[in-house]
Amino acid sequence: MSFAGDLVRGARYLLRRLRERGYPLVTSLALHVPRVTLARAWRKVARSGNRVRAGRAVNRRRLAALRDAVASRGEPPAFYVIVVPGTLHFLLPCLALLPPGLRVGLIGNGASRWERRRVSSAFPGWPFATLSTLPGTSLTHGDVITLLLDVHTENFGVLDHDCYVFDPAIFASPAPAANDCLTAIYGGVGERAGLAYPDTYFLFLHAAVLRDVMARYHVDARIYRAAPPATQSTLARIGLGNGVFLKDHATFFDTLQLVVAIALAEGRQCQYLGGVRRDAIAHVGGTSWKTAETKELIDSYIDWRFLDLADDAELRQRYRRRTRPFRSAADVRAAIAMTPEAFARLALVDDLVRRLAERCAAGEATPAAGRRAMAP
Repeated sequence: MSFAGDLVRGARYLLRRLRERGYPLVTSLALHVPRVTLARAWRKVARSGNRVRAGRAVNRRRLAALRDAVASRGEPPAFYVIVVPGTLHFLLPCLALLPPGLRVGLIGNGASRWERRRVSSAFPGWPFATLSTLPGTSLTHGDVITLLLDVHTENFGVLDHDCYVFDPAIFASPAPAANDCLTAIYGGVGERAGLAYPDTYFLFLHAAVLRDVMARYHVDARIYRAAPPATQSTLARIGLGNGVFLKDHATFFDTLQLVVAIALAEGRQCQYLGGVRRDAIAHVGGTSWKTAETKELIDSYIDWRFLDLADDAELRQRYRRRTRPFRSAADVRAAIAMTPEAFARLALVDDLVRRLAERCAAGEATPAAGRRAMAP
């Protein structure tokens, strides 16, 4: 699949999404499609540029300093949350739910100066590292996890910015056992390979195991479209390869999945926390990896619901492009074809926002206010 072909397919997909949102054809073709296509092309080119040796060295030093700052704060498990552009309305309530005393490190990954300022002012004293990236870009999620593994010998957790942990007991004992490669909350099972794989929005990584796999096979946590030759015979032991991946119908190894698959092939396990109620944790997903114009209508509705929850004039103004041309959540909802699948997803989102609002009311603050936003 050529780079030019990717751009053409992406432009057609974008135009379809813009028309679904109600943008005029002439405006879409003359303004939005060229602008977004160029931005996406730049981000694709920048992925390899952000991985160059000099940049990795700078970011490794910054994350090592962050690791030391987090380690100095006590004994509880350390968790990292990545601050990505355009997501503060999801991130701030996520952070506000975290239990007092949890060791938290924040990683700015392409976030703008005002976004970093807002997070730091809402959560003063929490260690914060800003990654070096090319202008207007972020490191991929897998590259950030790779850098974290590079600088850690002790185990650590990674929590998505749009993951909401309502039960603080989840953080009490996430440590993987000696033969485990990581701990997760939930996961899936691929029917083709018959293997369980972890959901990645809440992970506690066995650093020594994963670092060892990465070093011996010369792989890392990035997305792999195909298994490298050095890994193929190992993966074949568990039925992976020749178009078979951990997830059914997938055409690639997603973030961290290749490293995990090798660990599974070598007899390691993924640990899953038992006894976790379904309402103890919630994950939205898909809030950062697409440009706003290519998102589905339901994603725009989710943006509106979380912006309404934040009730913050600055966020609403700064993130206006995410929600155009709609003027309210109700406006978006009226445009969504209400299939059973869409109705079920909207119901889940509405229930999550209601639960967050109830916690917000109990704390007598808004999610945008920060640490005091949610009652413990």
